[in-house]
Formats: sequence, structure tokens, C-alpha cells
Amino acid sequence: MKILLKIENYEKGVIIERLNRFVVKVKIKNRLTLAHLNNTGRLEDFLKKGEVGLFLPIKNKLKFRLSMIKESKNIYSIIDTQLQMKCFEIALKKGYISWLKGAKILKRNFRINHSLIDYLIQHKNKKYLLEIKSAVMKYKNFAMYPDCPSIRGQKHIKELIDNYRNSIILFIAGIKNISAFSPNKNADPKIYELLKIAKEKGVKIKAIQIYFDEKRKSVILKNGNLPVIL
Repeated sequence: MKILLKIENYEKGVIIERLNRFVVKVKIKNRLTLAHLNNTGRLEDFLKKGEVGLFLPIKNKLKFRLSMIKESKNIYSIIDTQLQMKCFEIALKKGYISWLKGAKILKRNFRINHSLIDYLIQHKNKKYLLEIKSAVMKYKNFAMYPDCPSIRGQKHIKELIDNYRNSIILFIAGIKNISAFSPNKNADPKIYELLKIAKEKGVKIKAIQIYFDEKRKSVILKNGNLPVIL
């Protein structure tokens, strides 16, 4: 368990409703306002009226981004995909991900064919394509992805299958109270099948686990090698 990032500049508020893919109506300091949302999943378990969220300030016409949702006392799930990726980069740089120890980022948003893959990295003198997916749906003791059909997700996995010798799909589970990651077959059967093909081809399917501890005002890396069950 490692501290990745201290976060002290945020506001606490309450969810009212999701207005569209990118905007949620909330109440902060007893005032109704709109906040940005960068996770395009359905997030039905999180965006319920009355749920408590933490909002990070942003330089936008919307002043805040909904980044974390209360999971239990002092514990918040991280739904903000930008924050998830920032935490991955910190964990990578500090060597906290054992199976990527010594790796470095060569390029962000690496174009391959008609897709942008999140990272081109170098590890042990080899270059790898690395795509990150946000796994914030919870079922029993699993973090899951996706929570709805994802054409974009299917496209990315297909690209990595075609470049299987040096490809990694990394799921970031932004939830504390889980013990493994598993793809959500019910939400998108095609992604489930593609992940099985990817694994057979040799694509590395990995997961890490993070959450926010409000008492410590910190993002915690709970597991840098979360079990993956396909």
C-alpha cells in the first residue's frame, strides 16, 4: 500500500442528477451547480441522487470536475479518468508497479492505424503499447469493465491484438473494497471475447487498484498487481 498523491484542494458536495455524458447537477455548499464528468460509462452505482462526491477545481466554464464518490467512511472511489491516469504515471515513475519496474513513458496518445493508444512505454529494452481502461463498476468482490457497450473499447482491444507481441491492457480499479478484476460479460459480450483472444495471443492483461482516503487526503495504491479473472 503506497501513497501516490496528496489532494487537499477539493470541495465536497452531493449528487442531484446526471444531465448528459459530461455534465452532472450537484449541490456544493448548499448551492446548485453543474460539474464536469470525464468518465463516459453509465456509472449507475455512483451517480445516484444523494451520493456524496469530491470535486476538483478545473479551469473551465464548469468550475469543478466530479472526481470521487464516497464508498465508505473516509473512503472514496475514483471515477475521474484523468486522475486515474495521473496516478498510474506517478506509480510507474516511482517504481510501485512491480511488473513494470524500470519502465518509462516514451509517448502519450500514440497513434496506430486509426486509433490513439494511451501510451508507448519502454521496459527492459522493449517498447510496449499500453492502453488504460477505467474499471469502476463493482459486482460482489470484483471491479469490472465496462458498465455499458463500448465500441471504442472494442476498437482499442482489436488494435492491440493486431500488435500482440508488445501490448498491454491495464485496468485501473478505482475502488477499495474489491479483490480482483473481471470483464463485464453482460454489459459487452464482444469485449469479453476480445479480451480472451488478446490473452491467447499474448497481450498482457493487467490491473491495479487505487482509492482516495479522505483522512489522509491521499490517493492510495492498494494493489499494483490486482488479480485478473477472465
